[in-house]
Amino acid sequence: MANKQGFHNKDLPDMRNAFSWGLKLSDFKEIFFVTGHADCNPQFITQHPGDPVAQTRLILAQMKDFLEEAGFSIDDIVRTDWTFVNEVSGEQFGEIAAVWEEFLVDVEVKPATGTLRYVQRLGMADMMVEYEMMLAR
Repeated sequence: MANKQGFHNKDLPDMRNAFSWGLKLSDFKEIFFVTGHADCNPQFITQHPGDPVAQTRLILAQMKDFLEEAGFSIDDIVRTDWTFVNEVSGEQFGEIAAVWEEFLVDVEVKPATGTLRYVQRLGMADMMVEYEMMLAR
């Protein structure tokens, strides 16, 4: 397992329940890149059209299983990237952040996060959120 040390920036909002403003990583042997996951089943159907919070819950549950199948765990997450469509509201953003906090509640050192991107559209019209990860161990 990699050694991780999270850093809080006192000049920015306290987001330590969801991510670290900085993350020092050492003594790792493997890196695993997880490309964008969205609410899209094998038939290209979105399970929760119009509901980015439900999409987030579904995606994180699927990603957890995917990581474990690859021999990793959520403790190995070192970076996340979030992409939202423009229709995701500020209120929904808060709810999504709470879902992420719940997902990472038992992770001692929270991952760093990349830029939150708002885009006009994702791969399919009903998709509202997409997440990527980098893991190390």
